[in-house]
Amino acid sequence: MNSNGLVIGGIIPAICLGLGTLFVRASLGAGASIPTYVAIVGTTIGVLGWASMAVTGHTAGLGATPAVGWAACMGVVWSLAIACISYAMATLKIPVSIIAPFTNSNCVVALVGGALVFSEWHHINGPRALAGTLLVVAGASVVATAR
Repeated sequence: MNSNGLVIGGIIPAICLGLGTLFVRASLGAGASIPTYVAIVGTTIGVLGWASMAVTGHTAGLGATPAVGWAACMGVVWSLAIACISYAMATLKIPVSIIAPFTNSNCVVALVGGALVFSEWHHINGPRALAGTLLVVAGASVVATAR
């Protein structure tokens, strides 16, 4: 991966998603219910997405049922994940500093899924991917029990 790919595809999203988890905690702490939180976040994402399409003219896939279906699937699983994280923080009182590192072990699911579903295993170093996966799982386990 070149430096642009690392910054744009890795560092900036990691910072944004980390900040996003803090915003979950702040919103819930300020009194938002979980359904309200998910609805406001979803609406914001929708507005930004529609505005981006209008400004750039990039509407490819909008009429393609599979493309729309997969995007909707992402919305469903992302909403479920955020609702679960919100419930864990608000109701179960799990600190953001514990839940965020644990839930970010999602990279293991993406790694295995990408390797199997999209045949990306041809493009990765198996032993390194396995070592990284074991480290992520070990790290998440240690952090999850840090309470």
